[in-house]
Amino acid sequence: MTSLLNWWIIFHVMLWTRVKSYTNKPNIIVFLADDMGYADLQSFGNPLSRTPHVDALEAGGLKLTQMYSASAICSPARAALLTGRYPVRSGVWTSENGQLVFAPKSVYGLPLNETLIPEMLAQQGYKSAIVGKWHLGVGLDKKYLPTNQGFHHYFGMPYSHEGCVCAACFYPDVECENPNVYTNSDAVTCPLLLEEDIIEQPINLTSLAERQTRAARSWIREFVCEGSPFFMYYSTHHPHTPQFANRHNEDATLGGQYTDALAELDWELGEIMDELRINNIIENTLILFTSDNGPDRGSHTLGGFSGAMRCGKYTTFDGGSRVPTIAHWPGHIQPGVSRELLSHLDIWPTFRRLSGSSAEDFDVILDGYDVTDVLLNGKESPRKSMLYYNIVTDPEVGAYAVRNTQYKAHFFVEKVVYTDALDNDKMCKSDNYTVDAFSPPVLYDLLLDPEERFDISGDSEDIVQLMTKLIEEESSRVTFGTSVIGSSNVTLKLCCNEECEEPTVDCCDCPSLYSDDLLPLPSYCTT
Repeated sequence: MTSLLNWWIIFHVMLWTRVKSYTNKPNIIVFLADDMGYADLQSFGNPLSRTPHVDALEAGGLKLTQMYSASAICSPARAALLTGRYPVRSGVWTSENGQLVFAPKSVYGLPLNETLIPEMLAQQGYKSAIVGKWHLGVGLDKKYLPTNQGFHHYFGMPYSHEGCVCAACFYPDVECENPNVYTNSDAVTCPLLLEEDIIEQPINLTSLAERQTRAARSWIREFVCEGSPFFMYYSTHHPHTPQFANRHNEDATLGGQYTDALAELDWELGEIMDELRINNIIENTLILFTSDNGPDRGSHTLGGFSGAMRCGKYTTFDGGSRVPTIAHWPGHIQPGVSRELLSHLDIWPTFRRLSGSSAEDFDVILDGYDVTDVLLNGKESPRKSMLYYNIVTDPEVGAYAVRNTQYKAHFFVEKVVYTDALDNDKMCKSDNYTVDAFSPPVLYDLLLDPEERFDISGDSEDIVQLMTKLIEEESSRVTFGTSVIGSSNVTLKLCCNEECEEPTVDCCDCPSLYSDDLLPLPSYCTT
């Protein structure tokens, strides 16, 4: 009887210790959409979207109405989110050859000397996994893949599916609308990776979401069974063009392929939320739902909506970088709306504090602020300004625009119009690219004019002077790293067939090795 009592005491002490560790160190999930506009979601204003799981997340969480990405294009935006630094610092900016993002043939990737969120969290015992799109480089011998950047697990596609030769994007056999892939010399059959191994090429997009959510479920269970706090970076490809969806979401909405893709994104979130509930950890999991940048309005009806924000992806107008964001953590984050100025740059230092580390634990220069008190206590944001860098970056020019808590000043502006002429009276992004310099800068009051329509610089000389000083001071703190995006070598494209002399579309075509057994679902382990 005594031994049985001792066993009972030991078991419950171990269980209490495990629960205590979870309480002190929340699990963290960043759910990142791709090219999702500020007004794409049903809860953010799109009447044609069907996103019940996102809506439920917002109803139980904090809607962040002034959250900014650090770039209006993919690779730099993702680098900033994971490092807490403006992407120009890490060299993730456009080089002289005009390459905007990492490509399958890119020689380099996000530098390995950068300290990413999973590497920072590892010091507090976190396990980390990435599911979905990486788009921060592969390189020679796959040296820049996420498994070499602090992540314990990886399942997904290492770059954008935009340049892939797609087969049957909508269930069961409807071709996706991407006419350029077959004429593009850079086209490649996209690979599906598990850790660093190619398990499918070409990738079957119609089942990608189901397999990605299975990977997320598998690793959540693994981490729970291990008793480890975890960080999951779930990086969906939706709703970036070309859209795709599985059998659950084809023709699921009134808005066509675009909102069907959003419905699949919502379905993915629902699967993850279900797994958190089953494992009884939803109350100890912080979920940050956001997008890498604004919508691709140049894709017309296959692009998204920026709502009241002007323009979209590629531009330094707010439609390019103000992104729909929700923070959810039951019992810690009170449901509501925050209008505080925030940035993806603030995620790194906030997670650092929530994990139990301090600034003194890391020798890094950050551009983000710890906004824990904004999320948990409704306090004022420590962020008072934000720099906007153009997607074609020139170190001699620096930032194109700056904002403070009320005003935004454009010193340089991309002056082009969409090819459909819907925005002839505005300056947005298309193929005909020029830049205008302004002296004095164009000035907007973002609180009264979020669409940036009315230039008030002529009547606001004191504010113009204030914003000019602000961009000079803020820019002086940012040092440009050497660009790592431009260099390329076509032999670096990933290919499942080792006998291919060149990684061509025809040669890199192999039988799928995917099986659900690769992503086991162990018995549930609950706290």
